[in-house]
Formats: sequence, C-alpha cells, structure tokens
Amino acid sequence: MTNLTIWVLLLPLLGFIILGLSGKALPRPAVLSIAWGASGLAFLFALVGFLSMLQTTPDAARLSDQIIFTWVNSGTAATGVLSNNLPLNINFGLLLDPLSATMLMVITGVGFLIHIYSAGYMKEDSGFWRFFAYLNFFIFAMVLLVSADNFLFLLVGWALVGLASFLLIGFWFTRRAAVAAARKALVINIIGDFGLMIAIFLIFQHYQTLNFLSNSTGAGVFDSVTQNGVATGITTAICLLLFVACAAKSAQLPLYMWLPDAMEGPTPVSALIHAATMVTAGVYLVARANPLFQVSPAALTTVAIVGGATALFAATIALTQLDIKRVLAYSTISQLGYMFMAEGAQNYTGGIFHLTTHAYFKALLFLGAGSIIHALGGEQDMRQMGGLRQRLKTTYWTFLIASLAISGIIPFAGFWSKDDIIGSLLARATDGGGALFYVLWGVALLTAGLTAFYMFRLVFGIFFGPYRGLGPLAHAHGEPEDVNEEEEEEGHHLGRGGIYAVYESPSIMTVPLVILAVLSTIGGLIGSYALFGKPAWHLFASFLSPIFTNATWTHVAVPDVTLSLGLSWVSTGVSLALAGLGILVAWLRYRGGFEYKESKNPVYQLVLHKYYIDELCTAVIITPLLWLGRTATSLLEGGLLDGGSRGISWVTRGVSGGLRRLQTGYMRNYALAILFGVVLLVIYYAVRG
Repeated sequence: MTNLTIWVLLLPLLGFIILGLSGKALPRPAVLSIAWGASGLAFLFALVGFLSMLQTTPDAARLSDQIIFTWVNSGTAATGVLSNNLPLNINFGLLLDPLSATMLMVITGVGFLIHIYSAGYMKEDSGFWRFFAYLNFFIFAMVLLVSADNFLFLLVGWALVGLASFLLIGFWFTRRAAVAAARKALVINIIGDFGLMIAIFLIFQHYQTLNFLSNSTGAGVFDSVTQNGVATGITTAICLLLFVACAAKSAQLPLYMWLPDAMEGPTPVSALIHAATMVTAGVYLVARANPLFQVSPAALTTVAIVGGATALFAATIALTQLDIKRVLAYSTISQLGYMFMAEGAQNYTGGIFHLTTHAYFKALLFLGAGSIIHALGGEQDMRQMGGLRQRLKTTYWTFLIASLAISGIIPFAGFWSKDDIIGSLLARATDGGGALFYVLWGVALLTAGLTAFYMFRLVFGIFFGPYRGLGPLAHAHGEPEDVNEEEEEEGHHLGRGGIYAVYESPSIMTVPLVILAVLSTIGGLIGSYALFGKPAWHLFASFLSPIFTNATWTHVAVPDVTLSLGLSWVSTGVSLALAGLGILVAWLRYRGGFEYKESKNPVYQLVLHKYYIDELCTAVIITPLLWLGRTATSLLEGGLLDGGSRGISWVTRGVSGGLRRLQTGYMRNYALAILFGVVLLVIYYAVRG
C-alpha cells in the first residue's frame, strides 16, 4: 500500500509558509497557483493512497504507520515511575488506515473545491494572499490531526486547528464582531483542549503509552484494552474528558455557542469549518478511540444523550433564524448531533458515513449561501431576499439539491446516511438498549422533520415570491435590464428595482457548486443497503469495518447490531413521511415568499432569541468574571501596588524631610550637636563602668 501522507501534510504547510512570508509581494495569479497547487496536490496524494488501499485486502494490509522521526526517547523509565519499566518513546508518526484515509479524502477534496471557490468570492479583498495562507494552514492542521498515530501529535493538530479557526473567523479584523467571534471560538475550544490534555495525562499514567496501535517503537493504547477487561473509573474519566474536547470542537451542548458566531468570517471559511474540517474532529476522535469507549458504557451513553439533545435543540433554533448563514450554522450543530447519536449507539461507521455525506451537502449549502450573498452585495438577511431562482439559476438548483440531501429525501446522499443512523438507534433499542434509545430514535425522527421544514423555509424564502431587497442594489452591477415574462408574472418588477441588479456568480464559484451537487446526489449510494437487506451493498461500512472489528486495530470488537428488514422499512417510512411533512408545511407557509411578521408568542420569542443562552452566560459567567477582574485590578493595582508605592514614597519623603532639618548651616547648631553626642558617650561608659 502506498502511504503518501507525509506529502499530504507537508504541501499545505509549505504553501502556508511561502504565502505567509512573501504572499503580500506576489501577484494574485501566483498566490492562487501556490494555494491551489498545495491543496490540489495534497488531494492528489490522498487519492493515490486511498486508491492503493482499495487494491489491498481488507485486513492488516490496509494499515501503514510511518515513523518519521523520534520526538522523545528517554530510554528505560526509572523504577516506580512506570510499573513495567517501559522505554518512554514518543515518535512523530503518520497513520494511514481506512478511517484516516476517509478523513483525508474529505478534508483535501472538499477543501480544494473551497480553495477554488474562494478565488471568486475573495477576489476584491485586500487580504487575498493572507486568506489563502490561512486556508492552507487550516488544511495542514486538520491533516495532522487525523493522521497522527499517537495522542500527543493529535493534541498538536487539535490545537493548531483551533488557531487556524481563530485566524479565519477573525480574518476581517477591522470588524469588532469578527474579532469577538474569533476570541469566543478560541476560548471555548481551549476548554476542550484542556479536557483532551488531561485525558492524555491519564492515558499515559494508566496505559503507559501514547501510541494508538502497536508499532516498532512499542505497544499501543488500544492493545491494552481487552474484550474481557473491566471498565475502570479512570477509563470512563478518560472517555468523558475526550468527549469534552469533542463537544467543544464539534459544537455540542453546552459548548456549542462559538459556532453560530463563527459566521462573522468569510463564507468560504464557514464552508471549510462546517463541512470538511474542525467540527468533524470530535466525531473522528470518538471513532478513533472506540476501544476505550466500548469498555465504558457510561461514556457511550453520555455521547448518545448529548448528541440527541444537541440535534433537537439546534434544529428548533434554526426554525426561527433570519440570517441564512446562521440557519446553516445551527443546522450543522444539529447534524453533528446525529453523528454522535450514531456513535453512542455503537454505529461508528454510520457516524463517519454521515460525516462524509454531510461534507458534500453542507459545503454546497454554505457555498451556495456565499453565491447568494455575493450576488446581493453582502446581504444575509432573508427578509431582503426573494424571487432569486430566475436570476441565480445554478445557485438555485444546486442549493435545492443540497436541501433535499440534508432533509433526507431519497435518493440524495443525506437519505442513506441519516437513515443508517436512525435505523441503528431503533436497532439498539430493540436489542436491549432500553427506553433511552427509543427516545433517541424519536428525537432523530422529529429532528428529521424539523430539518426539512427549516431548510425549505430557507429555499422558499430566498428563491420564491417577490424580491424584497432594497433599492440601492439596483445599480450594484449596472443599469436595470428587461425582465422576462415569468419574472413579470411573479411581480418582480414591483420589487423596488433591486432584482434587476442581481447576477449569477462567476463560473469559478459555480463549478464547485455543480461538483458538490453531483456528490450530494450520488455520494450516499456507497451505503445503500438497509432497505434491501444486503449488507454487501454497504461498501462504506465494509471499508471501515476493520477499524472496529479487526484485532489489528482493536481487541474490543464492536457488536453488529442490525435491524430486521421490516422494522427498517418502518423506520425509513416514518422518517421520509416526517421529512415530506416538513417540506409540505414550509411550502404552504412560504411558497409565496418570506413575508416576515414577528410573533409575540413567548415560545416563539424564546426560540428566536436562542433560549437566551448567550444572555444567561453573560449574566451568570461573563459579568461576574468581569466584575471580579475589575475589582481585583482595582484592589491590586489601585490599593496594593499603587497604594504601596505611594506609602513608600510618603515615608521616604517624611524621613528625608526630617533629616533635612538637621542641615541648618549654622556652626553653633553643629557644635551643640557634637556636645550632646559627647555627653551621651560619657554617660554610656559611666553606666557601664
């Protein structure tokens, strides 16, 4: 098997270094050549590795662990430090197996399309070179995260991804909102980083190694976890700390708040973060650490519950949002909840399957939103849109395909992966999982219906009805032009003129949309088996299966819990019915366009304001911390430091003032002082003698 992961890693890093050092002096074609070349070649090398893996048998032959260099080699550990006196070796190694190969294809493939799209979207931006340098850095950091063969370098990649997100979210650093959003993302992700770091300390203490798998340098963590092993409290603690990191990176309750605010960055950044990188890291980590989670039922249950709660919670918020990017942001949070529900139900392949299809249609949705925003001169408010399907035909059709995919409509990609997850929840419920998984199955079905509703609320609000934009747009791209009959029938000529100024995005932006639309249509067929009872048709699950069942990767095989064919049809039928109902309700309510009338209903207001979570955090956490900081600053700097320095100054001034009085300049005063001193000396020695 050909392992070219080192080049997949180094090329984006090289692109970042070149652009970071000299990008400002380079012409834009040169910037694009470097950025596209780095990301495109990284995808090509990832593809070669993936295809070579497909040529091997699905067993240990699909595992390649390249040790690039030794990071730490302390020899034999002293007695009492490690019970086995094992050598303490930490290497920089790159692991290529079915899981990392899948992630590399998603990261570099979708990332490359976003690089191409960004050339059109960021064409007029003064920080053009800096933006592409950051994009290359993001790809590098994510590749390191998913290809590291040990927990230490996974942590390094994990932290670098957080740094990359900070740089990209705050790319427009002259905007206070963007800077605040970047800071918020960094702080919340550092909470997760801390959890991951403590988990790594416990892993080393408990398992005495940081390698995932055994290699030439020693044993791996997953080799120390056995099928008959008893889940200790420390293993559960490790898993829960790992999941804290996952919840922060993948925006799950209660650490989700940074992701909606990340919309302050350029739209291609949103697509990259939401679809191909960063937020998928948590899903990847749970799948990678599956042997640990398998021996800790409490941790798996926590993953499932948090995922289900987040999926429903975020979907309800998406119902009322007016900013198109924020609707998609909460949609991402909800879909990530689906992935964690799958992993909590021990359907790791289903979680990664949905991660893959989600990368296609969510990247398409965000890039489609970017095309709309680009055409409308930066407008993101649904209330200022409408009637765009005749002006933005490519964007409309691709956006519609992505909306059908995320809504779980057959035969689009999202149907197969979401159906896989929903079916696995019912399978766990009927196989001894208890009432919890029946509840989660119901949550998944309800969320599917809500997803279809809010996505088609978006579609109808943007593309149907009259254009509701403001007049100044009428001259954004030139003079108004003649309107065709269909637009005239829809009343667009009455819409304050702005519709005539709206044009489709250039081909450099629409071609990636078309490619992603094709993937969103057929990308799920590699997992289309449940409805037909043909496991052999689930090529994706067969490809990933060794990671979770083969002794080469794990000594704790994941049980194969399948749903009967009859129940599978029932689950799928209910899911499709609810999705169809969601679309129908959206059609009945918004087919004439999005005429917004804010309701005073307290429940609506609660959801519109996102359950006042931000306000609650501000009141309970941020305001008290600011008060404490300002009070401490006042006491320490004003009272202690400033007051202390003033006190010393006062004492010094007083003493010096007193001593100064002794320097009178008169000889009689000095003679008197000498006489007084002599008298004191005589008295002293007389008393002693």
